Amino acid sequence: MECFKILSANGEAKVFRPRDRDDIVKTVIEPMASEGLRTICLAFRDFPAGEPEPEWDNENDIVTGLTCIAVVGIEDPVRPEVYHKMRWVPDAIKKCQRAGITVRMVTGDNINTARAIATKCGILHPGEDFLCLEGKDFNRRIRNEKGEIEQERIDKIWPKLRVLARSSPTDKHTLVKGIIDSTVSDQRQVVAVTGDGTNDGPALKKADVGFAMYSSPETLEGIAGTDVAKEASDIILTDDNFTSIVKAVMWGRNVYDSISKFLQFQLTVNVVAVIVAFTGACITQVEHYTIVFNTFVLMQLFNEINARKIHEYFGHRNY
Repeated sequence: MECFKILSANGEAKVFRPRDRDDIVKTVIEPMASEGLRTICLAFRDFPAGEPEPEWDNENDIVTGLTCIAVVGIEDPVRPEVYHKMRWVPDAIKKCQRAGITVRMVTGDNINTARAIATKCGILHPGEDFLCLEGKDFNRRIRNEKGEIEQERIDKIWPKLRVLARSSPTDKHTLVKGIIDSTVSDQRQVVAVTGDGTNDGPALKKADVGFAMYSSPETLEGIAGTDVAKEASDIILTDDNFTSIVKAVMWGRNVYDSISKFLQFQLTVNVVAVIVAFTGACITQVEHYTIVFNTFVLMQLFNEINARKIHEYFGHRNY
């Protein structure tokens, strides 16, 4: 869409020069974007009466020679969620961070808008050493002179990367794959991705765990986009709620911990039972069996307490 004219304060159309465009970007668009607003240009075009109607399906011929009316900013506010009591998305993100999960925002928004929203949500904290990149800068840093992606270059970026703006579906997939294939840390990174659109499909498919956010079916993107995301995902969040991810992590880790505790208790019981039975059959008399049996039972009662400890902590993890 190109605007060749702009309405002045008194309603008169004047030529929209490149210098005027730069002024609007600096004085209107960037300040709005910094506040987390998405900017939209309102424009019109006059079609002389008496002339044949244009071909409305040909969008390229319609949205040329426009006159700019105004630039407005819209906000997609950080909405309240219900989780036992009224909470905010930042609380859910804080719980993820407390549980050892690094939350990253990958979006197609302007980098200023993305940075402002990430700050409101608690993804970015003032004073932290983090990176906010646009898709073009991200690709420039991870590719060599031949345009090939190098894992070593990705490993220098992703640990500090918190916001990736103006990103394409390929950028999302590249970031997910780069984190999964990384050898920076001793253990392989487990990557979970959330999304609700068609462009989230490749990243959702590549991730270890894909969460499809079920969008409202009132729009075309809500129908087609969500269907693609659902097919590529492992888990579907029917309430379209980020806090549900916290619940999924909590229950998933608790199930894993419970299985670990059971195996720890069961294996120790079985090993000791075999040793006691073999030793008792070889070296003890028909009068020592009762003492051995009672001692074994009491030891396992205390072993139940020991089996509650997994990964250097007792009970459930703190979420």
